[in-house]
Amino acid sequence: MASKIKLTKSAVDKLPLPESGQVIYWDTDLSGFGLRVGKQSKAFICERRIDGKTVRTTLGKHPALTAPVARKMAQETLGDMTRGINPTAEKQERKAKAVTLEQVFDEFMAGRSLKPRTVYDYKRAMEVAYGDWYRKSIVDISKDMVERRHKKIGEERGHAYANLSARVLRSVLNFASAKYEDSKGNSILPENPVSRLSKTKQWYRVDRRTGHLKAHELKAWFDAVLAIDNPVIRDYMQFVLLTGCRRQEAARLRWDDVSFEDRSFFIRDPKNKNPIVLPLSDYLADLLKGRKVGNDSPFVFPADSASGHLAEPKKRVIAVGESIGNHFTLHDLRRTFITIAESLDISHYTLKALVNHKMDSSDITSSYLQLNTERLREPMQRITDFVLRSAEIRQSAEVVELDRVRVAK
Repeated sequence: MASKIKLTKSAVDKLPLPESGQVIYWDTDLSGFGLRVGKQSKAFICERRIDGKTVRTTLGKHPALTAPVARKMAQETLGDMTRGINPTAEKQERKAKAVTLEQVFDEFMAGRSLKPRTVYDYKRAMEVAYGDWYRKSIVDISKDMVERRHKKIGEERGHAYANLSARVLRSVLNFASAKYEDSKGNSILPENPVSRLSKTKQWYRVDRRTGHLKAHELKAWFDAVLAIDNPVIRDYMQFVLLTGCRRQEAARLRWDDVSFEDRSFFIRDPKNKNPIVLPLSDYLADLLKGRKVGNDSPFVFPADSASGHLAEPKKRVIAVGESIGNHFTLHDLRRTFITIAESLDISHYTLKALVNHKMDSSDITSSYLQLNTERLREPMQRITDFVLRSAEIRQSAEVVELDRVRVAK
């Protein structure tokens, strides 16, 4: 409902608030200047057609904004609108251009379904590399700033970390570029400032890690691991080596996902989003049965932590590495598993299945190939046998056969 009155201070003060809905009063002297009255407040407005569309914008609320001041504002705003300037769109543009890096990053993270470790890595990278930029408007982040910061992080924290943090920033600003627009519908970030690193070839070259345990190091490694006084960490490290599992996937393993009847375990939420059931070798089946006794935790590798399961035991990994003279990482154990499997002539497809790597979508053969748990059992057992023989925990097949013949005689 709309009415017309002269919007003076006394007239606006006297207008009652409706019990429901809202009433608009248009000024009798200045066309397009009005007052919107709702159940709880009064607000001055302007309205005019721009490019064939009716555009209405709010000037401010009464009584903070008085009628005389509102009238002057309306005269300027209506003049702009007559020239085709949309104040609502400009207000949205100003708001978009004022959005900070922290606000964009929060929205970026909220719109994604990420694993806890990935969330931690993203937040850590942003806070370490760009924490002092959080209050800056994203439009104020220049290419020069990105270039200088990338070099600084590379010098202080290493080339790999500088690349990682810059890739996270690039993703966040790509998100901002798609989400925030100016009054004409164009992105407020027409070019991602991180693109400077590609155009000037300033990304650091970081060689892929190749660390792994050699066969002759396995005995010393097992001796050191079996001497660990914490049975959870001791068994966890063996499990990672003998399955090739990613460290977090192994740490999160639950008893509900272990089947002693089938001698298998289920990786419920892997990195590649492809859940898989894998076989347990005889050694690991016995190891887990031992772990199950007296273990009332839902996790195979429990810990007194917020998650309830073991976190990466960095201190023990370092201690074992120092004792054998090879400062390995848990991911090096996965790389060791893969290297051993390849040396045993285990097929490419079988190996990819054992470590749950995605098959190449362009490989037609892989789309037809079905490798079930039982098909993977023999190669998994072969890898375990090789590791245990190298560690002198298990006799070679030849020695076992000679002992069997000798006993038979």
